[in-house]
Amino acid sequence: MENESPYPRCQVDASWVTNSPFSGGGFVLELAPGTVTYGSIGMDQTLSPMHAEFTILLYAMKNSLQLGVISMSFESDCLQLVKLINDEEDWPAMASEWNEFIHLLFLFTVFSISFIARERNVRADLLAKGARSKNSIFSHVLCNSGMVSPQS
Repeated sequence: MENESPYPRCQVDASWVTNSPFSGGGFVLELAPGTVTYGSIGMDQTLSPMHAEFTILLYAMKNSLQLGVISMSFESDCLQLVKLINDEEDWPAMASEWNEFIHLLFLFTVFSISFIARERNVRADLLAKGARSKNSIFSHVLCNSGMVSPQS
């Protein structure tokens, strides 16, 4: 049984398909139970699925910082991305993304990234696929204050 990550946490995912002009990304940022910020981005097709995964992580990091949240546990179902960051693997093709990542990383007081099973990343996955399917370049962020509507 996997333990739930501590709050605040941010789950990220990307959607990339061959021969598509666009990629998509989504994130779900939870500051506390019931306090959620959803984000999605439609972007020009990236060089690879890995580039798309890294791009959405950077987008989520920027949004976290814009919200004033400088302590964050990020989660991704892309094991390759998690290993790249945690093991500081050398990926010359990712040099531009890596440089931006290092710049943003220094703005966090606490940063972690961990692997989660795809089944636990459904919301970010749906946001990413929805963003890619719009076939346009956009970004959208929706904050939920934690208000819960009454049940019927």
